[in-house]
Amino acid sequence: MAHRSAVLGAMLIAMSLLSASSPSGRGEDDPPPARAADVLVSVSESPGFLQTELVGSRRAPFFELRRDGTVFTTVDRGAEPSMFGVYWARLTEKGIEQVRAWLGAVSFNDAHYRERTIWTDEPTTSVYANFDGPVGVSVYGLDTKPGSRSDNREVRRLAGVIDRLRELPDSEELTEQRRAPYTPTAIDIGFQPAVPKDGDRLPAPISWPFATPLTQRALGVGGYGRVLCATIEGTEVATVMELMAGQNKDKRPHWTTGAAPGSGQPTSVFVTMNALLRGQSGCSAPVSDRAPSDRVVVEPLQKVVLADPATWTGLYPADRFVGANSLELYAAVPILVRELEARHASDTGSSTDFRVPTGSALSWYDYRFVAAEVAGARYIDLEAHYPGRVPDRWKPPTWHARIALGPETVTDLDLK
Repeated sequence: MAHRSAVLGAMLIAMSLLSASSPSGRGEDDPPPARAADVLVSVSESPGFLQTELVGSRRAPFFELRRDGTVFTTVDRGAEPSMFGVYWARLTEKGIEQVRAWLGAVSFNDAHYRERTIWTDEPTTSVYANFDGPVGVSVYGLDTKPGSRSDNREVRRLAGVIDRLRELPDSEELTEQRRAPYTPTAIDIGFQPAVPKDGDRLPAPISWPFATPLTQRALGVGGYGRVLCATIEGTEVATVMELMAGQNKDKRPHWTTGAAPGSGQPTSVFVTMNALLRGQSGCSAPVSDRAPSDRVVVEPLQKVVLADPATWTGLYPADRFVGANSLELYAAVPILVRELEARHASDTGSSTDFRVPTGSALSWYDYRFVAAEVAGARYIDLEAHYPGRVPDRWKPPTWHARIALGPETVTDLDLK
């Protein structure tokens, strides 16, 4: 069976937009700004098995209650579609007290949720409450879908409370404002290398919609599968909403970046929009004033390590190594994929040299990406090692590549 290297890009592709509706600014009924410190209750769910379609996407809380009664939820329950998949409501004082009573009957002792059956690849549901002091519990294997058939009484009780929270934003008696789409005032935009899925073509990119290009913006590394991201506010949010409303929701957004070819920066990227709840810090916000570490984690590209030519164990020498710019990595990935695609196209099936690791197998590799300079030219050196014990022609134990950012070519590629 033919294996194509474009599968590498599947691990780096943003999730498709959830749904689109008419663009609008902040409405009169939208909840007012507040601080995230006002959270009374938060129920969130982690992903189970590696979900590559969620790379680049922040998982909003299943249910979150603020002290003024505002509720945020990802459950639509037949409401008007939300552009960002997030809804809001506002509870009455009686509604807030009802939530307190429901959670008052729940155990927050992790030991009470241990099941005899051991599942794999299940999500973990975390419940946090702060009525009379913060308490929390995390339950593996308890998802937020309706109902629970567990033999564990505490699991069934907690699942029952989650079922009630799902319905609460539609209660006529316990809400001042029933469930409605949430319009954010700030958005995080996650960026990933523009690499097509296996067998697909890249869509035509949309011109960068903001005055400041991506390569000149303040970027952070957000909790979106550790991808690069930027926070936008004000008129830029309205611009994004207009783009989303006119776009095919089944197509991944693909934007230019403002970089020139051969600049060592990506010329286009896939993007994912993530609505920030009120009071939530954006990914561009500085975390601290401490000096940057010499090890920058950018998953799923794994480790970017500052190296010394004298101690570098990679195949190719260099005059010196420097800190790899994250956008340089985003530029290098499509270059490498194009090279591997060309090798696959010319492979007759008799050689094992072209059988590069594909798909999820890449997640088991140990990578090192290093920015190298040779005779004044800038490169990305890659070294990958597969820790498997049994030789496999589809998974070479080690491979090395040197990617020239200027001419956008792979100057060396060695697989063993």
